[in-house]
Amino acid sequence: MLRGRLIITGVSSGIGKALAEASLEAGYEVLGVGRRSCDAIESHARGQFFQADLTDPKALEAIPLLPAASGPTILINNAGTIGPIASTAEVEHEEMAYCMHLNVVAPMRLTARFLQEIEGEKQVYFTGSGAANYPIEGWAAYCASKAAVHQYAEVVAKEHPGVRIHAFRPGKVDTPMQAVIRESSSTAFADKSHFVEAFEQGELVQPQFVAQKLLKVFVSKTEIPVIFSTSNV
Repeated sequence: MLRGRLIITGVSSGIGKALAEASLEAGYEVLGVGRRSCDAIESHARGQFFQADLTDPKALEAIPLLPAASGPTILINNAGTIGPIASTAEVEHEEMAYCMHLNVVAPMRLTARFLQEIEGEKQVYFTGSGAANYPIEGWAAYCASKAAVHQYAEVVAKEHPGVRIHAFRPGKVDTPMQAVIRESSSTAFADKSHFVEAFEQGELVQPQFVAQKLLKVFVSKTEIPVIFSTSNV
């Protein structure tokens, strides 16, 4: 029996890819959205891929938001970027704008469409971050974008009390974004050594762990805060 339908942005790697794989195996339909697809979606009868640059307003409007044949329809706003890693005085307008558009504007617009167009049971999730509440030198764009996402989720939850709305904090996850962080300049990012050490000591969370936690939340009957850590589920 079909368990529901997931619409996941950023499915080419990391959390999005792991969630697509796990949800297809668990019996969900998956619409993956992004610049590149993943093997699990391409090879599965319940998988569909829609190529889109989420910073393009026309592409956002073209994403086919279809309801599940049975079960909930679930939107996962996962696509994102670490953005420019540099002093705030050195960040170019284009770099800042791209980060804010991909991390904030795109999920806000896609969520608005989803809430307007999808009937029946539905849920909305955002990939949040501890950086939303913790200022990190060199990460001004990323910290600001995730703080905006958290606050947006809180507002939407108040406006739609009958819809499950969450932003989840996955922790330091072993994704391509972490590789970008480790390759950044120590001058621009003073805490770089902590991320390198976490990687070398095997302390990064695996994307599959986050995916399994989210699958539990989808069907959970217990009350979960709007902003939650996947490690606490």
